[in-house]
Amino acid sequence: MAETLPEGTDHVIPGAQNSSTREKLKADAADFRDKASAKAADLKGQASDKAREYADEGKARASAGLDSVARMISDSASTIDDKLGAAYGDYARKAGDAVADFSASLRDKDVEELLDDARDLVRRSPAIAIGAAAAAGFVIARIVKAGSEALDETAKAAEPKTPRKKAASDGAETVSAATRKAPPKRKPRTTS
Repeated sequence: MAETLPEGTDHVIPGAQNSSTREKLKADAADFRDKASAKAADLKGQASDKAREYADEGKARASAGLDSVARMISDSASTIDDKLGAAYGDYARKAGDAVADFSASLRDKDVEELLDDARDLVRRSPAIAIGAAAAAGFVIARIVKAGSEALDETAKAAEPKTPRKKAASDGAETVSAATRKAPPKRKPRTTS
């Protein structure tokens, strides 16, 4: 059973001339591609659900924080009345109410609505959006810097102290660090 080989070849690869093997490989590749696409869509859906969950959690935390700020502003209004006058206390009450209203609208809106509102704000007034982003970046940078400084201080406090050298027990005097670093005294010159 001698086969004639194509010019430039020295052996036949089994199944290379079989078209059913090619079709099977194409079908396997298409099946793999479909499975990969389905898995990618599933992972995308899971990531989207997780991101929505985190966004809802962040929205709830922000709303709670704003409620706390609104209460603090409203509580300080009576002190402002006493120290600066009723007009300034009313300003503080209005500011507290505005923060509470914003918190309520934040709590009531869906994450998608908030994103749409943010997009509309950027389209209508990009300068305000850039300014708000710069202010937010500055605040975040300050928070990170303060956190890293606090971490450095905590690390320094946790470092073990180096033991001090004990004085020699043979009665020799110890020399302070300041004395060791002082330059030697010069003798006055005598002229002959």
